[in-house]
Amino acid sequence: MTEFLFDFFVLAQGGKVIFSHFNLLKCDDQLIGAYFHAINSLYNVCFDRDMQKVSMNDYRLHFNKIEPFFFIGISPRSLKNKAANEHFESLSQSFYDKYCNKLPRHWESNVAMFNGFNSGIDKHEKGITLPS
Repeated sequence: MTEFLFDFFVLAQGGKVIFSHFNLLKCDDQLIGAYFHAINSLYNVCFDRDMQKVSMNDYRLHFNKIEPFFFIGISPRSLKNKAANEHFESLSQSFYDKYCNKLPRHWESNVAMFNGFNSGIDKHEKGITLPS
């Protein structure tokens, strides 16, 4: 089985993780969200744009901002960049399409509404695989 993404995180404004599916990173997902939110914020201040991807050791980190969400994915560098990007973008867009219109106007950070996306990952384009 080919692994396109090891980890996938969705952050709300302020860096709060509202959805996570991860196997590679073994720490609290809220710490991960705060860390990447802070790095992206600093990058945005310095370069007046959001981060898009970073390669570190054997892994590639993907970033995508589709308001009001900030998406983070981790793929192996052994996978071609184009394939990794396509799968990350597709999964991000799928989450956005499913939940953007369901967010109440005065959302109180109730992440329970995103619980069903794990089963959606399994059904989403058979080409995308997230290890369980």
